Amino acid sequence: MATKTIRYTATLPLDHVNELRELAKEKKIPSVNYAINVALDRYMREHKAAEYEAQMKKASQDKAFLSRTMNSADDFSGIDSEVEGKW
Repeated sequence: MATKTIRYTATLPLDHVNELRELAKEKKIPSVNYAINVALDRYMREHKAAEYEAQMKKASQDKAFLSRTMNSADDFSGIDSEVEGKW
């Protein structure tokens, strides 16, 4: 399935672009654009993971949240034991 794209102009350090061009020329990466997209994807995943971790830290201070979480874990423990491996 094709991803929607948009052309966007950004200012990048010349040294970085030259290094990416060299990697593309050596066929170590498909293209400069590919490397930039991979870097953006990685950054977004790390940002979302950090955001989730901050939310979980905050939730860990909420006694009602902890109670619901533990009750849910207990409720599903019997079913979970019937499944081999990871989901």
